[in-house]
Amino acid sequence: MPRHRARWLFVPLVALGLGACATPPLAPPDPAEVQVTPRAAVIEGLPSAEQLWGGVIVGLHNRVDYTMLEVVSYPLRNQEPRTSRMTDGRFRLEVRDFLDPVDYRTGRRITARGPVERTEVGRIGEVEYVFPVMFASELYLWPEVAAPARRPGGVTFGIGIGIGL
Repeated sequence: MPRHRARWLFVPLVALGLGACATPPLAPPDPAEVQVTPRAAVIEGLPSAEQLWGGVIVGLHNRVDYTMLEVVSYPLRNQEPRTSRMTDGRFRLEVRDFLDPVDYRTGRRITARGPVERTEVGRIGEVEYVFPVMFASELYLWPEVAAPARRPGGVTFGIGIGIGL
């Protein structure tokens, strides 16, 4: 194999190796602990083990002693919510600290770990909904993904060919 080909093979292998060493933002759950979705926690009963849930924030309510977040749950990959998948229901996340609504605003992705100790009846629009409530022992707010920059002008392709202005 020529040397220049070997160099190009080395670069992806190093990137793959470094990515494999990346640690998740929160302590991973014990493999023996059964993980359930928020929807299953309501239907099948509250889990006895700590859970690792994540999703997208849709509401925040600061109280005197704590903050309550409402989260649309999504399946996790490496603890990151996979928002391209179907939702796993909704849950409420009780945090013992003040969370600034500017940082923890609607649309931000979040992952939390903690026990699920109760359910609460609430509403989504006109519909009554039963929310499992997790007490966050650990919390991770994912960085916002910047939208790709668009070049002013240039040619764009779609159903037809046009020139963007």
